[in-house]
Amino acid sequence: MPYNNANISLLLNTAHTLEQDNLIDDIMQLQQKMHNEELNIVITGIFKRGKSSLINALIQENIMPTGVVPVTAIITILKYAATPSLEIFFKNKEKVTKPISSLNEFVSEEENPENIKNVAHVIVYHPAPILKTITIIDTPGVGSSFEHNTDTTLQFLNKIDVAIFVLSADMPISKTDIEFLQQLYAQIKNIVFVENKKDLLSATDLQKMLDHNKKTISVQLQMPIESITIIPISANQQLQGNMAESGFELLLQSLNSNISKNKSSILEQSIGRQLNLIQQSLISIIQLRINNLQLPVQQLSERIQQFENTQHVLLNEIEGFHAILQHHIKKLDETVHEQCNAKAKYFDATIQSLIQQYSNNNPFALLDITVQQALINDLNKLIKSGYEQLKTALEESSKLQFKSILEQYLFNSKNILHNIAIHFSDFLNTGIESIVEKFDWQAYTAFYITLNGLDKEAVINNNHTIFHFSKKSKEQQIIKSIQEQYHDIIIQNTAAIIYEVQYKIQESFRKFNADFKLKVQQLLQTLDKEMKATQAQTKNLNFNVQDTIAHLEAMKLQLNNS
Repeated sequence: MPYNNANISLLLNTAHTLEQDNLIDDIMQLQQKMHNEELNIVITGIFKRGKSSLINALIQENIMPTGVVPVTAIITILKYAATPSLEIFFKNKEKVTKPISSLNEFVSEEENPENIKNVAHVIVYHPAPILKTITIIDTPGVGSSFEHNTDTTLQFLNKIDVAIFVLSADMPISKTDIEFLQQLYAQIKNIVFVENKKDLLSATDLQKMLDHNKKTISVQLQMPIESITIIPISANQQLQGNMAESGFELLLQSLNSNISKNKSSILEQSIGRQLNLIQQSLISIIQLRINNLQLPVQQLSERIQQFENTQHVLLNEIEGFHAILQHHIKKLDETVHEQCNAKAKYFDATIQSLIQQYSNNNPFALLDITVQQALINDLNKLIKSGYEQLKTALEESSKLQFKSILEQYLFNSKNILHNIAIHFSDFLNTGIESIVEKFDWQAYTAFYITLNGLDKEAVINNNHTIFHFSKKSKEQQIIKSIQEQYHDIIIQNTAAIIYEVQYKIQESFRKFNADFKLKVQQLLQTLDKEMKATQAQTKNLNFNVQDTIAHLEAMKLQLNNS
């Protein structure tokens, strides 16, 4: 849909006619955005990358809550005003004004756990100069244990104009980073990458981290590597007044250049994208109403009753089948545990065999430091190659088994939905099928295991008191020391792999389950609302069904042609 006042007015009038309050709010926000040429710069990324600290550094004041655990739980919008203040908007449409010092009470996970205060969003008004040209938006971190934080951020993606995607220099870009970045990039192409906490690394290590992250982003997003710029910054250094070292000068230059050159096109693309989403929502609602109106009154009433009965059963069955699948996932976890422990035993046996070879081939050779190091080098190669093979095998086998579990879930869910689909096929054919068919398996089954701790090696203390013993005793003590140290290395790495695979399986299933249930619930709520609205209309003696259908068809045609 082209970006102009006429089309926005058309959408607003249609939303009012259809009594779609949420869409009315979205459209009015777009009108304000057009009038003010308001550019939304959203600070986003995985939890604990320093997003809130970055915002504090941009406005040069510690306002946003920060901490060692995931903190921000609510979308927080920062706008310019000469006098600082705070507006809290609740989900029931109420609004209160508070001093900025009250911010933590409403946006932090600690003081508003799981958003028990039902806050929709918060606006912080602040006199920071940067807010004269842009609106900064802080989002909850994705990927923490607080899944409602992830959901809040994902639902906000379509309202972003420019994203600042925050990475952290103390850890390489992760699979979770990439998964979220792929969702973000599908919605918006204007992304500025920053590498926060640059002060934690030496210049050489920082460059290695930047090169690694650029290469990963290039491969995963299929972007030319030369088109990717990651700006290294330190929010802490900026807050301490060290702008020369903080990297913020380069960040601000990049933002100012991007905004001054591309503001009009960025706004046009962003508003156009949001208009298209609203347009499609309105067209779907109109089609639902037309379908409902074409039913005889008695049949519509029967369907509403059937629908209410069936959706209750549906949601209960989904919950019940979820418990069954958890049993299958537990079995998968046990299989992973068994595979890893079997491999650990194999490593122990192989290490003993290799040590024995060194000892048998040349008695007392292990008393020579050069031979000791050669053995340790061989053992290190064995451990690293063995765990790489285990990693590859587990990634592939876990992915296939987990996909099989999800397919079983989806197949069962389709059976659960079958009764509804029979009665409501005229409007569910664009709902349930799209839910079932558009799930991206790669988003849930792309397991990538990170191997850490493989750089450890056995350390032999040749000054130990055992070297007053006989050669045989010395060699036995050396062999025992090597075996014990590599046994510890095997246990540590095996436990780490088991934990990581099991965590990824549980987290992927949680995401899939939440996505599926959310989509089903949204569809059912829309159907319920529209059927009951139609039923209320048809009870009106003055209501003309054919005229209403004709009017709706005209509205749909106008939207399609706009």
